[in-house]
Amino acid sequence: MDITHLKYFVEVARQKSFTKAAQTLHVSQPSLSKAVRLLEGEWNKQLFRRRGHRIELTNEACAVLPQIEALVRQFEVLEHQMHHTNDTESGELSLGIPPMIGSSFLSPIIRDFMAAYPQISLKVSEHGSPQIAQLVQDNQLQVGFVTLPVSDFTNPDTQTYIFNHQPLYYVMQPDSPFADYESVTLHEIRKEPLVFFHPSFSLYDIILGRFQEIGVVPQIVAQSNNWDFITELVKSGLGTAILPQTICERLNPDQIVSIPIEPRINWVLGMIWNEQSMIVPAIRLWVNYFRSHVVEERLVHGEDPGPTIFGDAKK
Repeated sequence: MDITHLKYFVEVARQKSFTKAAQTLHVSQPSLSKAVRLLEGEWNKQLFRRRGHRIELTNEACAVLPQIEALVRQFEVLEHQMHHTNDTESGELSLGIPPMIGSSFLSPIIRDFMAAYPQISLKVSEHGSPQIAQLVQDNQLQVGFVTLPVSDFTNPDTQTYIFNHQPLYYVMQPDSPFADYESVTLHEIRKEPLVFFHPSFSLYDIILGRFQEIGVVPQIVAQSNNWDFITELVKSGLGTAILPQTICERLNPDQIVSIPIEPRINWVLGMIWNEQSMIVPAIRLWVNYFRSHVVEERLVHGEDPGPTIFGDAKK
């Protein structure tokens, strides 16, 4: 048994398919199958069983999978450290960012970070918060930005840094009957047409959950994950929307009116990463740089600089 065999086992378990795992790992399927058979022979345990065209872990394999995943992660971190021992300001960094967060907040920070550390190779990918959380947990992303809370996150080494906490506002045309209100409740707007978010994004669950708490089904007329498109649909008269305060502050008040929702619904943004990965220079540099930037911004605006760090992404 060697670390390669363990990596193969983890990928097959993740993909639930020898074919897909082989494609991801860029190895032949016979080589992958042989590695799994060697593990089964050494441990004298069956690791997978077939269910039609799919495979699934046996109970014995499920029991040891988290430990094996941890071993593989630790080895990858160690391997990266040994390759970059004498080069503390270089390496690779992968960030996962929801489209709704990137353009409004992170773009200038990423620009300044790359100017400060040009030797770091940066890869940015866009996903919804649930997928980003899963990719960080699976060690396929080093750092992720998500809307909190994140469900189904089981890695105890995950660190969470809350960097933004703001209310959601109700957005409408100036001729709306609610335009002169100081605030509005979800019950009051229950029959209003809403331009809503796509189910793959966390704000969908957060807002829909609040409607469900009062026994209301929102009148959804369109769905999008793009701030600009949502506001354009509101301008066109298709419907109203619920958006974060910072987005509303950028809108032209002559064209769109926004008011607070009561009780308050918060949009909470956090950065997540694996604490063990902080040994990797590029990750450590980014996490510290980002946190320093947030602290500076809070001080400029007279806010409490923090820290706001948790060891569990569900908080």
